[in-house]
Amino acid sequence: MTKHPQTAANTRYAFASIAAMLAAFLLFVAVMLLPLGLTADTQVSLIRFSLYAIVLFAVLGGIFSVRVAYLRKKNGA
Repeated sequence: MTKHPQTAANTRYAFASIAAMLAAFLLFVAVMLLPLGLTADTQVSLIRFSLYAIVLFAVLGGIFSVRVAYLRKKNGA
């Protein structure tokens, strides 16, 4: 089965967004669990940043996944 180039590109973008979301989650876990010697303000800032990044990449991954589904339906795949 050959994929349409737009479908293949959007699939890659969706997987990249999911990978970035997992990386942001690992940052969140590391900041929460590991004693990194950070000040409380820095720790809160990193936690807030990682949570915003998780939400951003989850939304992007969802958008690309919906786009892939739309393109597959449009192309009859």
